Amino acid sequence: MKKVINMFIKKYQVKGIVQGVGFRPFVYRIAKKYHLNGWVLNDSNGVLIEVEGEQNNITHFIHDIEFNSPELAYVQEVKLIEEQESNNRYSSFDILSSQKHSSRQTLISPDTYVCNECLDELFDPTNRRFRYPFINCTNCGPRYSIIKDIPYDRPYTTMAKFPMCKECDKEYKDILDRRFHAQPNACWKCGPQVQLKTADGTNVPTDNPIEKTIDLLKKGKILAIKGLGGYHLVVDPMNHEAVKELRKRKKRDEKPFALMSSQLDDVKNFAKITKNEEVLLVSKERPIVLLNKKDNQFISLDVAPNNNTYGVMLAYTPLHHLILRGNFIALIATSANVSDEPIVYKDGDAIEQLKGIADYYLVHNREIFTRIDDSIVRGIDLDDEVTKLQIIRRARGYVPNPIDFKEGLTNVLALGAELKNTICLTKDEKAFISHHIGDLKNYKIYESFKNTIAHLQKIFEISPSVIASDLHPDFYSTKYAFDQKVLPVVQVQHHHAHMASCMVDNQLDGPVLGVILDGTGYGDDGNIWGGEFLIGDFLNYQRAAYIDYFQLPGGDKAVKEPYRIALGILTQIYGEQVKELPIKIISERNSFELDVLIKMIQKGINSPLTSSMGRLFDAVSALLGVRETVQYEGQAAIELEQAIDINNSSNPLLSYEIVASNGIRKIDIKPMFKELVSLILKDKYTKGELSYRFHYTMVQMITETCKQIRQETGINKLVLSGGVFLNKFLLVETYKSLKACKFEVYMHKQVPTNDGGISLGQAAIAAHRYKDMHSV
Repeated sequence: MKKVINMFIKKYQVKGIVQGVGFRPFVYRIAKKYHLNGWVLNDSNGVLIEVEGEQNNITHFIHDIEFNSPELAYVQEVKLIEEQESNNRYSSFDILSSQKHSSRQTLISPDTYVCNECLDELFDPTNRRFRYPFINCTNCGPRYSIIKDIPYDRPYTTMAKFPMCKECDKEYKDILDRRFHAQPNACWKCGPQVQLKTADGTNVPTDNPIEKTIDLLKKGKILAIKGLGGYHLVVDPMNHEAVKELRKRKKRDEKPFALMSSQLDDVKNFAKITKNEEVLLVSKERPIVLLNKKDNQFISLDVAPNNNTYGVMLAYTPLHHLILRGNFIALIATSANVSDEPIVYKDGDAIEQLKGIADYYLVHNREIFTRIDDSIVRGIDLDDEVTKLQIIRRARGYVPNPIDFKEGLTNVLALGAELKNTICLTKDEKAFISHHIGDLKNYKIYESFKNTIAHLQKIFEISPSVIASDLHPDFYSTKYAFDQKVLPVVQVQHHHAHMASCMVDNQLDGPVLGVILDGTGYGDDGNIWGGEFLIGDFLNYQRAAYIDYFQLPGGDKAVKEPYRIALGILTQIYGEQVKELPIKIISERNSFELDVLIKMIQKGINSPLTSSMGRLFDAVSALLGVRETVQYEGQAAIELEQAIDINNSSNPLLSYEIVASNGIRKIDIKPMFKELVSLILKDKYTKGELSYRFHYTMVQMITETCKQIRQETGINKLVLSGGVFLNKFLLVETYKSLKACKFEVYMHKQVPTNDGGISLGQAAIAAHRYKDMHSV
């Protein structure tokens, strides 16, 4: 009996990150492998495939698509949309021109680091792209930062103005070539070029701008160098005078500068690297990784003063490698911007805005369409698990990868927090969080905020049904929400958004107990919250416990001068007698200043109430003499953590009280301050020992509060969120302590624990409330 061969024509829609990652050439190759004919093309939903052949071969073909796709691809779904018996329609397999549809479902790849194959060619004198600073292929190079629209094809990117030469065009069309359909493909003949300019924008006459740049850096000059998502200010970190000059010109007295190295062995000269941190450094995202310093004599102390860590990234563009390799073990590569303004990414803006900062500019003529900062991460080692990644700033390399919801929800535009702003757009079961935008109080950042909303809505074709914003009535984001007028606005309390963000990050449903510790957030009662224990879900929450209110004398000024916060708490305890305390933060103030501050505190003049754990850390830092005033956000708490000394601490617990009233627990920290004053006056404990006792006490206080709430509610599932959990000691020790008490403990995995993750939580809450309001 003759064997029956089942021959079919089947059409599939593939969704995910499948454009700009070598996906169509991959499909072509496996179609040939399994003797299938048909076609593949990019469309606005992803990739469309029609294949003709034996059923068994089609099955193997689809399996390879789902499980063996290119490294940079992410296959979200392979859906069969049409099938019929074969009629020998096709005699070959082809890659067809892209199509645009009315509905867009495609995902876009983040910008990626230059791959090893391209690096080999970059430094190969026999290769036609030898030392070409924009070498790339299907597996690497710019993506998100150059895309104007989708589908991801050259005409819809900033490479549109560079027609390919014959050699590049041949590679582009050759299915066996690594640059087959590589959209940014270019070379010395046809692609972008670099140009060196003086401080006033005049071209520097040179045949080799990169070699001249290296020479200038070695002479201690400050260069603004255009990268993938914006400009860096670049300086030799071993030239102490150059580093000091950069601080002076940038008006950045103490905040650490990031370092960039060409390879891992270079980093090992000045930083300690664990195996887990090594994985982060060489990951495809190439983020800035926080690493412990080594004792060295060559990196200037002014790179990261009063700090035990460096922020280090490996070079991720060919241009970076050309400057670094063989010339510097590291370079300072800090975002090129005026203080509190967004990173500069347009050439004209760079020369105008960096006037007086940069000595020279290394520019190029490939336009950056979307500015994007470097991402910042850290490894968190826990005894019972593989290292967790803590994302501090989510930007280049991670954006615009989506975060998954557990279910499809209505489209939402969430406007994020006022500080460390990101926005979030949701579509079905996906949440698209923007790159780090910044602090919306700055007009240029607010303009960037609006542009980002428009761009993401366009490329993902998202029309929101509802807008989510913060509760604070004076935030620019809140005003933006209500100015839209057409869409309903769901206002979300800041710390509820933190809790929801961590729930989405871990695919959790409620109810959960949220330990949300940060610097500031507008509370339901109009006070500044920040030391919160919440119970709830995506719809509702209630405050189960909080740090009892203390004052911020001078309001925002107290954030920059934390000694004011400490003085406020001490005045609550000692009243007028506080002036008699023989401790540093009192004795160093003149009597007039003390009298004014004490009256301000006692009368509640410009002294808003807060429950902020972040401000509590600041106050203790000031009280112990670690940091009384700050130059950048979080400095007092960072230096307090780094001062920790665990030695000679046999009985480290300090006093505090948890007082239950009307179903809510208030945590009184005044006894702790009274005890710290007593210990300071004994003059036998170091700052490090007292810092450790404070941190230890906070861990025990969090654990005890959670245990009491669990006993009352039965809730055992617990999420940790808020910027205070960037304190590595507090996060790790709190996690371990809670796990030891049999809690199910969850921390952030894909989004920042700080306000960079707020927009995701807002989006989830607004979507669930919208669904609840419109359910039958």
